[in-house]
Amino acid sequence: KSIERASRSRCVPMVDFRPFHGILPRLGSNESIVERISPPYDIISAQEQAGLQEKRYNITRVTLGGLDGRYEEAAKLLDGWISSGALAQDDRECYYLYRQSFQGQEGWPSRDGIIGVLRTESYEQGNIVPHEETFSKVKEDRLNLLRATATHCESIFGLYDRADIDLGEVSGRADRLFETTDASGTVHQLFRIHQAADVKALRDMFASKKMLIADGHHRYETAYRYSQENEGDEKKAYVLCTMVSSEDSGMFVLPTHRLIKGLDYRPEELLERMRERFTLREVKSVEAMREELEAAAVPTFGLMLKDGSMHVAEHASSKDDILWSVDAYVFQEIMFKEVLQPLPGGGDMRVEYDHEISSAARRMADGELDLAVIVRAPSLELIWKVAKKGRKMPKKTTYFWPKIWSGFVLYRMT
Repeated sequence: KSIERASRSRCVPMVDFRPFHGILPRLGSNESIVERISPPYDIISAQEQAGLQEKRYNITRVTLGGLDGRYEEAAKLLDGWISSGALAQDDRECYYLYRQSFQGQEGWPSRDGIIGVLRTESYEQGNIVPHEETFSKVKEDRLNLLRATATHCESIFGLYDRADIDLGEVSGRADRLFETTDASGTVHQLFRIHQAADVKALRDMFASKKMLIADGHHRYETAYRYSQENEGDEKKAYVLCTMVSSEDSGMFVLPTHRLIKGLDYRPEELLERMRERFTLREVKSVEAMREELEAAAVPTFGLMLKDGSMHVAEHASSKDDILWSVDAYVFQEIMFKEVLQPLPGGGDMRVEYDHEISSAARRMADGELDLAVIVRAPSLELIWKVAKKGRKMPKKTTYFWPKIWSGFVLYRMT
């Protein structure tokens, strides 16, 4: 209540991001935390899901446990885990520090996120800022999960400008709860921040921050709708959130390349249509394409055609809209809508996504794809600029990595 009053009286932007009584796995004597956790629900393949759901207490049995779009059975399962003690609630209001360490180009960077609960509000308030469009069908599914379980089983991923306190020192005073290494080699560690001075320092720090949604737009918008359905229920006004500083040395945004299937075209015709809208240059190798993309100062993407040729396409727009600075937006508005869709059969093409240029090149060489469009990831600075102007990037523009895994801590709203 006091934080709400403060938010009305202060002129600075702020989010209401507070500590909470987390629901944590209580592991059996022969059990590892790896049995309980999973990547976010929306990046799990059917094969991965089957393997995860073979584990008795794995969180995907709830997050992906719906039958015909309904989650009543998943809710009963979750209730049973809590009543049996497989999950237990912390007796103190805490923040949690979630550290991920991974192999980088130079050594082993790590990224520190603070897990708490975030009060949901409309984007119009200006404190919580989106940067990508969302799918309504996905939000309906997540809403059904919330209605059935009254529990946030997965965290959204938020960015704030910078940490004003030393998170390394905070983690040194925290309780280490879990540690595991996933199949990609990323090390996950969870700490409980319970010292009163640390909890207060974090709460005060976030009281003057804005937050940009890095990952979890669907879950945030669903949580806000859920809070409106349950107006007056204070607990249901919050969503589980992991906050990471934009200045964290472990912050990475990967590109999301557009891979085209089902497109029948003649390479020379496609290139001619492209030359009407872009400056084209042929390159002889994937490495040469990568170098040109890295050096480009205007929206630029690479093309891998079915005849084996590779090209770089540049587009210099005179329009003021900041979205014309985003490669994925230029692809969507010009190449996809004006070049590819009007081709014979353009309405039947399918778009898939990949984050590795080498993977896209291999799939082209194997004949899996008809066309690969290699785009650059937007910088964190550009993402913030677009969001602050109230604009949204196309879906699948950003891929923040590593992902925030699920199952380490839950937020129960009952």
